[in-house]
Amino acid sequence: MKLAVTVVAAAAVVSARCPPRPPVDVNVKCCADLAADASLKGKVYLPGTSAYTTRLGEYYSANAALAPSCMVLPTTTEEVSTIAALIHKSKCQFGMRAGGHSAFAGSNSVAAGVTVDFGYMNTTTYTAGDRTAAVQAGSTWGKAYETLDPFGVTVAGGRASVVGVGGFITGGGYSFHSNRAGFGCDTVRNFEIVLANGTVVNANAEENADLWRAQKGGSGNFGFITRVDMDVQPTNKLWAGFVGFQPEQVEEYYEAYIDFVDNMASDLASQTLLGVIANEGTTVTRNAIVSNSLGIVRPPAFDRTLSVPNVTETLFTDSINIIVPVFTGPTPLGLFSNWMVEMYASDIRILTFIDAALLRATAKMRAAAPDSVFQVLLELQPVTQSMVQHSTANGGNVLGLEAVVADGPAVMFLIALTVDTAANQDIILPLTIEFREEVNAYANSLGLNKNWKYAPYALGDQDPLSHYGEENLALIRSVSKKFDPTGDFQTLRRSGFKIPV
Repeated sequence: MKLAVTVVAAAAVVSARCPPRPPVDVNVKCCADLAADASLKGKVYLPGTSAYTTRLGEYYSANAALAPSCMVLPTTTEEVSTIAALIHKSKCQFGMRAGGHSAFAGSNSVAAGVTVDFGYMNTTTYTAGDRTAAVQAGSTWGKAYETLDPFGVTVAGGRASVVGVGGFITGGGYSFHSNRAGFGCDTVRNFEIVLANGTVVNANAEENADLWRAQKGGSGNFGFITRVDMDVQPTNKLWAGFVGFQPEQVEEYYEAYIDFVDNMASDLASQTLLGVIANEGTTVTRNAIVSNSLGIVRPPAFDRTLSVPNVTETLFTDSINIIVPVFTGPTPLGLFSNWMVEMYASDIRILTFIDAALLRATAKMRAAAPDSVFQVLLELQPVTQSMVQHSTANGGNVLGLEAVVADGPAVMFLIALTVDTAANQDIILPLTIEFREEVNAYANSLGLNKNWKYAPYALGDQDPLSHYGEENLALIRSVSKKFDPTGDFQTLRRSGFKIPV
């Protein structure tokens, strides 16, 4: 009962932060006005049409596939400007979709209003020898890597092919290159942004520098991002793979990880994260996911990890364009997914507690929903001073991670739940939140909870921007007032995370 009250209360908080919905006819008229614009002919999808139904079915999570009054899929920045100006004038509500890979309801769509879907703006442009590549916000990282592959370069993007560029970059962007180059947002040299009134601006170190910095972690709060110009990384080669461990090696597995994290500054091209997977069966899979972003095979940084006896080792060298689809695997659509995230000090006690608590939690899930098909994926990802230091060198961001790692490395704790049906989700999601809260309570008892949330992994009630620190929040608020003075992205936008009041 206590948990049910907690979930309901969280939903109430989210609802309280959203303004009342405008009358339905405002949204319907807005859609009609968009459809009537000559430049948007054939790009406005209405309910009941095959194009609308197909696109709605292409969300990663069924939770996120809200049915809007219409979808509009621009192909150019000029069309985005037209859409923004019309929404601004009509005061209809809207949501934004890039890759459609976020999981919770309201993360990348709107239930009534206009979903501005950037799926057609998916081009990457690069000229050999240039220091930057231009990537449209609606692209997936798989498309970007494919375009850059013939040039022998890449960018600091997602580790899954289907992840969208816009949400990943504006939320921070944890990549294979984070230890060597910082978060993906730290490698952005310029944002092209359409403001709420339709004005197109560029934000970089010389022009609108405050917006440039605020957009690096500030989520979708300032305008419609249409393009990011990113530093290219010196090679597209990646050495990476999975190393699987048996239950009897759990302690060694986590100790090797801690040792690696403590020494990440000694090899900036190498990274590792841990994966633990449990499901409706009784087998638990534990993997170390190791990588070297310069393509160096078996660098000394992994000596301890690779010395732990393992049952599988799928390490190979290839271009990131080939390796990332292997890491991604199949991405079934129509399932019910929820992600949530925490941040703890990197400590062997919290890692082993998480492992044991997961076994208890999934046993409860199997008992409570015996006919369900579900998966709980945990990813434990290091956040270190060697990663965070790149922010300052590249103009700063608003993530506030400097304070998080000031006294040592941290571990980002992702819980990704996937369930077969809505009814089974209703049973299993509360048990997943209970698991999260059990780990939080333990971390709090040891003083290990860093109380920071990574927006691309956050659940709808986690309010990640509120954890960035007052100085960064002050910048975000001032930039919002300056570039969106009527507050459209705080009042009309229904998707994503808003700026804390």
